[in-house]
Amino acid sequence: MENRILTRSGLFIAVLAAVVWLASPGHAAEEGRVELDADKISFEESTGIATAEGNVRINNGDVRLFAPYVEYDSNGQNVRALSSPEGSVTFISAGRKLNGERLDYNIETGTGRLTQPNGRVESFYVRGEVIEVKPAKGRPVSGDSGGEFGDLEALWLDASLTTCSEPHPHYRLESSRVSVIPGRRVVIKQPRVYLGETLLFKYPFDYFVMLDSHSRRRTQPLFPRVGYESDKGAGLGLSGGWGWETGMLNLDVIGWSENIWEGDALLTQDLWGGLSAYARMLRSYDDDRRETRWRPSWGLEYNNAGWRAEVGWKERELVSIEKSSGVDEKYVLWRKPEFNIVSPWFDDPAVGGFFRLMATWGRYEESASENRSPVERAGAGVQIYGEPGSRTAMFRPFYNATYWHYSYDGDVSAEQRLVDVAAGVKWGFGALDFESAYVRRWSWGDSPMAWDDYDEREEVYQEIGYRIPTKREDTSWRLGLRGAYSIIDEELAEMVYKMEYDMHCMLWEAVFRDDLKADDDWFGLKLTIKAFPDSGVRLSGNDIFEPAKTP
Repeated sequence: MENRILTRSGLFIAVLAAVVWLASPGHAAEEGRVELDADKISFEESTGIATAEGNVRINNGDVRLFAPYVEYDSNGQNVRALSSPEGSVTFISAGRKLNGERLDYNIETGTGRLTQPNGRVESFYVRGEVIEVKPAKGRPVSGDSGGEFGDLEALWLDASLTTCSEPHPHYRLESSRVSVIPGRRVVIKQPRVYLGETLLFKYPFDYFVMLDSHSRRRTQPLFPRVGYESDKGAGLGLSGGWGWETGMLNLDVIGWSENIWEGDALLTQDLWGGLSAYARMLRSYDDDRRETRWRPSWGLEYNNAGWRAEVGWKERELVSIEKSSGVDEKYVLWRKPEFNIVSPWFDDPAVGGFFRLMATWGRYEESASENRSPVERAGAGVQIYGEPGSRTAMFRPFYNATYWHYSYDGDVSAEQRLVDVAAGVKWGFGALDFESAYVRRWSWGDSPMAWDDYDEREEVYQEIGYRIPTKREDTSWRLGLRGAYSIIDEELAEMVYKMEYDMHCMLWEAVFRDDLKADDDWFGLKLTIKAFPDSGVRLSGNDIFEPAKTP
């Protein structure tokens, strides 16, 4: 029997190599040595069952499996791994770890179930009763991480999620079902939202967290939206949606005390190979024209390996453009259609930063035009960005520059070239931090359209912040004051007052903008989960221009 054990061990190792690829079943296993180590390995020929007992360790270079006990049924292609008081079932793949009590997995179908799992999925720390996995349909839509199981879709049952690494997290979401579609989205079914141990509310819809970088802006607000605007009055809104394996529907509605209501319905559907379709029906209020209109749009998007492309049609789009500090102008625009393509970011050793290429073509109509005759625009551009030096240095310079060359064909043919530059330095001294920036735009030529006609701008931004420490190193308050001075107009254009509460995994931001040129003042309140900085929950207010923001 001892000889039989030794002769069959090679077969057992080969079969377990397939189990190891649980973290990425969509890939063929790499050829190479698979190492198996255990206190005891045996094979029962009459039943076709192989067993490994005691400190089972499997390693094929990329993926490692640890378990006290493993069984393999060669007839049914089933694997069972069990924990014991001495240890749990553990997977380690691409630096990620997942633990559980029992794994049942079918090699042939690529489906499995792990009980009492805990570990990380994307940026979430997750605990649950059961996790079920199956091969993902297609591949991730971008070059972003494919998730805890690579190309496996995962369904967590009775799960608790948080991005907070504290033993007692500052917040968490609890849900009966959590679906992880690698590289695309996390769908949390009607989560219960906790701050500490306090239940705040139960979210009435499915909550989506977008994972690829281009779509993170579509992550839904988790909290009700509240706000006040002088033309609309006080407002209260809700968001929600429904999702399936390849798409979702997001709904946003807000009502204002001045008898105004606005809404947004966005339908997205993945097609194939990074291609997706979308349709949107937006109802929004135009305070310049004192009207509320429906503003539909639809189109196709492509997003893969950092390349992004979109072709879309938009009707009565309300475009708000900050053409200089304190000057926000709004336009109503038809895009019939517009095509955009953006390359990935490439390293630029010459300047110690990054660059990307951009191109656009479209046909446009403006409501402000006398005859609303269409204008065709074609453009090509390049953007460079960098932060030379160490982030821990006292002085941290930054730069962000964009060049566009547009040509227009309509009743009046024209050309326009634009160079936008923001450069400055971040620095600190004790509890004080500073951000100094110089913003400049050069403009040559003209556009036959008002929304696209840019003048030169030259401004200086200066921000001063004071950080107030607390008893915890990872928690602090910050008070900030920023001014923007227009060199061309020789006047102070705006003042921004900030208050931030940084609590380890979350950031609360309160902002008051005092527009000294157009009197467009507003107050904003925003909650950001720091693991998803691009999808902060805006309770009220708008975004302010940040010269040093990473593009």
